[in-house]
This record gives sequence, C-alpha cells and structure tokens, in this order.
Amino acid sequence: ETSHEVTIGIYDTKTAKTVYLKTGEPKDKFLTNVAWSPDGRWIYVAELNRGQNRMKLNRYDALSGNLDKTLFEETHPKYVEPQNPVLFVKNKPNQFVWQSNRDGYNHLYLYDVSGKLLKQLTKGNWEVTNVIGFDEKGENLFFVSTHPTPMDRHIYSVNLKNDKTTRHTSAQGMHSA
Repeated sequence: ETSHEVTIGIYDTKTAKTVYLKTGEPKDKFLTNVAWSPDGRWIYVAELNRGQNRMKLNRYDALSGNLDKTLFEETHPKYVEPQNPVLFVKNKPNQFVWQSNRDGYNHLYLYDVSGKLLKQLTKGNWEVTNVIGFDEKGENLFFVSTHPTPMDRHIYSVNLKNDKTTRHTSAQGMHSA
C-alpha cells in the first residue's frame, strides 16, 4: 500500500501565509522530533526512512523552508529510533544535546550547530531514561538513569565542561525530579 506523506508547514501569523519545509524525495518518510533553534531561524527535523534503519538530522530555514544542511546521519541494520528532539544548551545557542541508542544504550551526545560531535556526555551499559534539564547557568545537565541497576531510577547530572557525572540520589528505588 502507498504510505502517507507528511509535510511540515510554518504559519506566519503576520502575513497569514504558510511555508512548507522542502523535505525532498522520497515523500513517504517519517518527519519527527521537530525543534526550533533558540533564535527561531532554523527548524531541526529528524528524517527517518520507511525502513527505519537510517535517520538524518536536518536543519531547515524557517523563512524559506529550504534544507540548509544535514547535520549528521545514524544508521543501524535493524532500526534507528530517534525519540527526542535536539535540546539546546542553556546559554549556549550554538550547542545542543542529542539522545541516541547508537552504542546500544540510550545516551547523551553534545554537538555544535554545524553538526560536529563535540563529545559523548554519558556512556556505559545503562540507559538515560529521562532528561530533566539544565541548571541555571547551563553548565550541568540533569537526567534519570538505570545506572547502576535497571531495577532503580536515579538522578544524575553531567558537567558539560569537565564531563564529571554526579549521582544525586542514594536510596534504592525509583526517583524523579
């Protein structure tokens, strides 16, 4: 059967006109994890093929709808599963955090807006299950994890400058913030 074709439109409330992102061919693909840049100039979209084994993180011009750049691609023989949009670093609009299962576990990666991987922020045989957010200065990113055991959920933070990870909960069980 023919798959549905998804479009993303940007409606300008001043001009009452809609600009559609020019996402190209093939038309039958998933457009997911849509996010605006902090300045509103760009729209970031994870484009996933119908086979769900290749994802491209694309940046589009919000005024024209034109593709500006593919920042990076992820592939996997079985599937790629992008579930979260880019998260811009507080007070650093030229950097964002991307969540990915590329190493077999959901972890956090720091990129610049050109698509250059700056570093992997979390790693190990455990999952980041939820991102809570940044501290006031944007130096530490708080998250919930299955570390050290998948039966628990603990709150951690990672310092974006020195990569130091700190556990903020100690009692066994499920923690949230």
